[in-house]
Amino acid sequence: MTTPYQEFLPWVFPRLLGVVYLIAFGSLLVQVLGLFGANGILPISVYLTEYKQAFGRKAYRLCPTVFWLNSSDRALVGACVAGVLLSIALMVGVTPVPLLLLLWLLYLSYVSVGQEFLSYQWDTLLLEVGFMTIFLPLADPAPPLAVLAYRFLLFRFMFSSGAVKLLSGDPTWRGLTAMTYHYQTQPLPNRIAWYAHNLPLWFQKLSTLATLVLELIVPFLALTPNPPRLWGFALLFAFQLLILATGSYGFFNILTLVMLVPLLDDQFIGRYIDPPSGILDPTREMTVNIIFGIFLGLNICQLVALFYRPHWLRRMFFHLSPWMISNNYGLFAVMTTDRLEFEIEGSDDVEHWRGYDFHFKPGEPNRAPAQAAPHQPRLDWQMWFAALSPRKIEGWMGNMIVRLLEGSPTVLGLFRNNPFPEQPPKYLRLVVWRYRFTTSQERKETGNWWDRTLVARYRPITFKEENEEER
Repeated sequence: MTTPYQEFLPWVFPRLLGVVYLIAFGSLLVQVLGLFGANGILPISVYLTEYKQAFGRKAYRLCPTVFWLNSSDRALVGACVAGVLLSIALMVGVTPVPLLLLLWLLYLSYVSVGQEFLSYQWDTLLLEVGFMTIFLPLADPAPPLAVLAYRFLLFRFMFSSGAVKLLSGDPTWRGLTAMTYHYQTQPLPNRIAWYAHNLPLWFQKLSTLATLVLELIVPFLALTPNPPRLWGFALLFAFQLLILATGSYGFFNILTLVMLVPLLDDQFIGRYIDPPSGILDPTREMTVNIIFGIFLGLNICQLVALFYRPHWLRRMFFHLSPWMISNNYGLFAVMTTDRLEFEIEGSDDVEHWRGYDFHFKPGEPNRAPAQAAPHQPRLDWQMWFAALSPRKIEGWMGNMIVRLLEGSPTVLGLFRNNPFPEQPPKYLRLVVWRYRFTTSQERKETGNWWDRTLVARYRPITFKEENEEER
C-alpha cells in the first residue's frame, strides 16, 4: 500500500523539528540562569531538594530530569548549549534517531523542573511531537499509520482549541466579541495588534467567527484526501501566520506550521525537493505501525477525554503525565477582557521611585509594542498571568523581589534596564495599572500606543516584609 509523501516525511519532518528545538533551546539559553540558576527566581537545585524530601524515591519517576545528576549553573547552561548544537546537527541530517531522543530528554528535563516558567501548552506539545518523531526515521518510507497519527494529532490540537472556547461557556466567544478584546489583552501584543484592535466592530465579529470555523471545522480537512486536505493546509497555514503577525507566542506558531507538513504529499513536495528513496523492511514496518498505532490510540483517548473522562482514562493519563507524551490542549478558552499590568519600582528613601522596565511587556504608554517571537521572554509572559489575579502575589514573584533587593545579576539580566546600577534599592513596590490600546485619534494627538490608569500601589517591601496593598 502506498500513501502520499511516504518518502518525504521521514526525511524532512525531523529536520523541521530541529528548527523548533533550536529556537526553544536558544531562547531558553539567554534566560535560564535568571529563571532557574542558583541566584535565579526559581532555582532548580532548591526545587529538586524539596521535591525529593516530599516524594522520596518516587521523585525520580515523577520528575524525570537529568538535573538530578547535576543542577549547577554550569549544567543548566551546558544543557541548553547541547540542545542548540544537537538541534543544528538534526537540521543538517546527522543520525536523527539518537539526536531526537537526546533533544527530547533534554527538553523534558527542563520542563519537568521549570514550574510556572515552562508550563505552556507549546512546551508540552513540543515534547509530544518530539517523542513521536523519535520513531519516524525508523520507517523509510513512512507507513500509512504513521502519517495518520501525525494528521490526527494536528486535528486534535486544533479542534480542542476551538472546542474549549465553546465548552467554557465564555460569552465573548458565543457572542462573537472575543476578538474585540484579544489583540490588546493577549500576553505580548505587537504593533500590528494595535492596528488590528482598531479595526471596525463588524470585522472583529467576523474574525471571531472565522477563528471558530478555523479551529472547529477546518481541522476535519486534515483527515480527508486531496484536494480538500490541501485546502485545509492552506487555511491553517494562513491562520498561523496571522497569529504570528499580531502577537508573540514563542515557538508555538512555528511548531504548528511544522505540524501542518504531514498534510502534504510526495507529489506536492516533489515540486520543490527530491528526498532520497528508502526500502522499508517488513519487520520495521510492523514495529513502527505498532508504535504509531499506540500514539493514534492515545490521541483518540485524549479527544474523548475532552467530553467524557472516566476514571480509567484519568488514571492512565496520570501515569503518563510525567513524560508529557500525551497531553490535553486548548488555548484562550476564556477570553481576558481587561488588561492589568504590574510595574516594579525601587527606591532608597520611599519618596523617589524608579521603575524596572521589561523587554517586551507593556510599560511606558509611548513605547511601541515589540515583536518577541520566536523568542519567548518567559518572565514577561509570567507577569501577564500574575496580573490576572493582582491581589494574589505568586511565590515566584516574592522570590523575584528578593533577588532584585539582592541585586542578582542573572535576574537583572531578564529586565530591559537596571535603575540602580550602583547598588540595589532598599525598597521595592508593586504598582498595578489598567492598560488599553489608544484609539487612532488618541495616538495621533499624544503619540502613545497605550492609555493607562492607576489601579493600586502596594506598600513598599524590604527584606523580611510581607506584601500588603495600599490604596
